[in-house]
Amino acid sequence: MVKCKLGQSYTQLLTVTNHTLQELAFEMVAQDVVVRDGSRVFVRAGDQTQGIAATAVFLPKDVTVLPEQSVVVSVTFTPPAETTLRAVVAMFRGSSKLSTKGAVQMTASLGTLFTFTTSPDFKVQTAPITVSAQSATSNIGVFQILTNTGTEPLVADGIVAVLDQSGVMVGKAPFESHRLLPGERMPFQADYPSELKPGRYRVLASFQFEKQVISDSKEFTVP
Repeated sequence: MVKCKLGQSYTQLLTVTNHTLQELAFEMVAQDVVVRDGSRVFVRAGDQTQGIAATAVFLPKDVTVLPEQSVVVSVTFTPPAETTLRAVVAMFRGSSKLSTKGAVQMTASLGTLFTFTTSPDFKVQTAPITVSAQSATSNIGVFQILTNTGTEPLVADGIVAVLDQSGVMVGKAPFESHRLLPGERMPFQADYPSELKPGRYRVLASFQFEKQVISDSKEFTVP
């Protein structure tokens, strides 16, 4: 995660280590990460207007890694001054055929996501909470969709508390944290670890991101 100004260059060292028994060759490539209809799409460098991937400079561009050895590559990105994109992938794209027991030949590629933050415009919109019913084989699950409605990437994590009808907390469970790009929509899930007694309850879901906290609640009944 990089905090920078648009038009400013940023350089990072990337290391790949070969734990296989054969020599591996990689070509360094970059792809823009755009959000369409709430989901990420990876776009080849140069195909996206005002893309970040097209500015990538890799040194070296092609690498070969011997067994149990590592290679370090420098990558420099310069987000265009007018871009609305905030993410790019730097990838070690494999060209070596991996040895397998079957007839199928495979290559291996590894990548890392870079996000660029340029302003304090962090905003999240929440959808209504959904609570899955408790059954003989599973406890309740709490689901909520979050959408990044700001212009900057952010990481959201949270926790859900279960309250009984008198308002006393009987337990809690964490939501797994996720990174949300601008415009990205993602479901968050928390699995309650214990069985609840029959009765009326309320779940309180709270998320935090960039020193902000948002909360929602929902009532439900365990028969």
